[in-house]
Amino acid sequence: MGRISKAAAAIALALMSITALANPAEKDAIEKKKVRGAYGEWSLSPDLTGGEVMSRALHEAKEDALRKAGVGENVWSIFGMMSSSTNSMFMEAYSEMSVMAIEGKVAINNEHGSWVLNKEGSPVYTVKIDADVTVDHNEEDLTYAITTKGIADHYNNGDKCTCTFTIDGSDSYLKVFFFNNEMAGMIYPDTPEQKMQQFKTGETYTFPRPLNGFQGAIQMRKNSDKPENIVMLFVATKKNYPYIGDNDAASILQWIYSLPANERAIEVKQCVIF
Repeated sequence: MGRISKAAAAIALALMSITALANPAEKDAIEKKKVRGAYGEWSLSPDLTGGEVMSRALHEAKEDALRKAGVGENVWSIFGMMSSSTNSMFMEAYSEMSVMAIEGKVAINNEHGSWVLNKEGSPVYTVKIDADVTVDHNEEDLTYAITTKGIADHYNNGDKCTCTFTIDGSDSYLKVFFFNNEMAGMIYPDTPEQKMQQFKTGETYTFPRPLNGFQGAIQMRKNSDKPENIVMLFVATKKNYPYIGDNDAASILQWIYSLPANERAIEVKQCVIF
């Protein structure tokens, strides 16, 4: 749970404005709504630290902010998913991305939390937030998708990783982001030529992309002796939206969720390095 809380806390600090889009019609389709008094709470229990309780309560408040903004029930519920899962490292990695999805839509402007006692005398952390919520009025293009093959569920430290990808529905541009327990960043494109490369719909390509005639590979390395969750995020876009943000999860998710829903396709791949 510590890594999930760390990811959520890092992204919650991002109060940046959503990236402006080039097409005026797309600007109107993506709206930022101000929400006041969104509420969340979570009870202290023997299996949770105080910090984890506070993180969960804040997550509930963000879900409430999404509902108040009219996003409806299309809300990611990480803790419901985990309670029905085996709590494997694979689900933990996926759950981290689910937290980030909410964080990409909710930017907190004001936060007030406190500990109270419920009727049974048990501690409960309650929190209210004011936030800017990004609402995307574009309808998702269900025919637009990116599919990857060849990424294993686990790797030994130092193993090399290659895969293939296919984009259906439109000729597209590709961005690939890499997340581990400590950092995040864009690993593709890297050169000016790669930034301009357009991939044909329905065709299968290798990743990493060949460079100077040589096929490369991602070397899977971890930062400690413990198994490490890795998340790779493949983002296809119909137009060439550049990513010029920082190498952190907050900036990356803010950029992704500023893109029109009908202009992006996303595939999340998770694995563990032993």
